[in-house]
Formats: sequence, C-alpha cells, structure tokens
Amino acid sequence: MIAYFERQPDRALSWAVKAFWHLEGHLLGEAAAIPKPYVELVISLGDGHDWSAGERATGFAGGWITPIQTGPRFSRSLGVTRFVAARLHPDAAILLFGPLPLGDGAPPVLAEDVIGPDFRALRDRLGEQSHPAARIDLLQAWLARRLPPPPAGLRVAPSEPWRAEQLSELLGWTDRDMRRHFARMIGCSPKYWLRLHRLSAVLGDPSFQQGRETLADTAAAFGFADQAHLAREFRLLAGMPPSAYQKRREAEGLDTAPTMAPRAPVFSSQAGRAVADPSHQEVMA
Repeated sequence: MIAYFERQPDRALSWAVKAFWHLEGHLLGEAAAIPKPYVELVISLGDGHDWSAGERATGFAGGWITPIQTGPRFSRSLGVTRFVAARLHPDAAILLFGPLPLGDGAPPVLAEDVIGPDFRALRDRLGEQSHPAARIDLLQAWLARRLPPPPAGLRVAPSEPWRAEQLSELLGWTDRDMRRHFARMIGCSPKYWLRLHRLSAVLGDPSFQQGRETLADTAAAFGFADQAHLAREFRLLAGMPPSAYQKRREAEGLDTAPTMAPRAPVFSSQAGRAVADPSHQEVMA
C-alpha cells in the first residue's frame, strides 16, 4: 500500500518549487519513474533502493538529485519506502545546486555530494518528524534559507500544448536566445522540455489515468496529431504504451503519484534502451 501526499509551495517559493511530495509504503516489485520537466531533490528516510536505466542496478540510500531525464528510470525498493521531496523548476535547481549532468541513464547525483554536510543534518531532522506535513514544512524552510532571490528568467509552466515559437514570443526572446537560455539553465532544448510538459499534463489527467476516455479523445485534448502520435510519444518518453501504464496502476490500486508505473520490466539488458534525445529540436509528429 502506497500513501502519497503532495503540496504546493508557499507563494514566495513558487518561482522555484513546483510541488513538495511525500511517499510512504511498500513498493512491490519494480516501479518505472516517468521523466518530468523538473529536477527533483529526494530525501529517503526508509530503506535503500536499487536504481537502473535498464542495465546494471546501482544501490542508493540517503538522498539524490534527479535531473531532467531522457527516458524512464526504474527502481526496486529494498524494504520500506519513505521519501520526502521537492520538485524544482530546472533553472532554480541550477541556481541551488550548480550545473547538473544530463539524465541520460547515469545514476542520479548523490545529494550529499552536492550539498555537503548540511544534507546529512537535514535528513536527520526530517527523520525526527513523524508526520508528512511536518517533514514538508521543514524541507520548505530549509530551501527558503538556501535559495537566492528570484532572478529574471523563465517562469513559465505551459498548461496547453504550446510550441517553442509560442513560448519564445511570450517571453519576448529570439529563438537563439531561448535555446541558449535552455542549454545553460535547463539542460535540454525548449522543444524537448515542452514535450515533457505535455506528457506531464496527460499523466495528470484523471480521465486518462482511469481510462475513462479513449486514447483518441486524449490525443485531441492535448494537441497531438492523432492517437498514433500520442501512443508513439508516450512509448518513447515513458518506456511503455499508454494501455500498459493504465493497467499497471489499476492492478496496484494506485490513483496518485501519476509519474509512477509499478511492475515495469527492469534490470535486464533489454529494458530502457530507447530514450528521447533532449537536444532534438523537432517535436515528433
């Protein structure tokens, strides 16, 4: 059984933090983490995890920083799972942590290696709290002390299937300026980032999660050319067809944490081979 809790940040941190979340329970078998247009700081207060992009697994405990990913990543819990995490806008994450490697299949960055001894002190204090809301309060206060004042720059989270040209026009940037900003502060191309935003919007739609609409209806609602376009994009970015995502979550009774799909085939030489190219400048059609 998985208990998932998500909370929006205080207004003063909304430029930097998309959401805080807390997950606790027993993850049966493997789980696929679907890529998001955000960077995540994850603090583990439970047992360790094996992590893989489809090849040999790497053991993790304590906490890590997950950059924007080029494809699904897989984990297997080694016991009780207890995460408290911040989902960060990528430009804010770079201001906080410095440049991060591309999430191209390498294991996530250990949080203590980036943050230093302060991370261990934070994790100890989080472990002293017994309630998810109290842990999120503590993590939010810790981030508020470390984040700089909000700089001028990208503050846009698309709520519709925008194209890069629309984003450039909204921000008042030339295409070249926008690509340079994304390369420096986001770590991927504008079009790949927008593709991840559209996938996140699909995943967050209750009608899609529960299979209440046809795939053709979902494709039309989120600006895909047709059902085949959505299915192709979903398989490339999520590592599975939409129907498999829905069936796995239904089998586990999972109605929260939409970027998680249980029981994916992982830790084999065949899993996770296909990845999206985040530097690719064309939206798949």
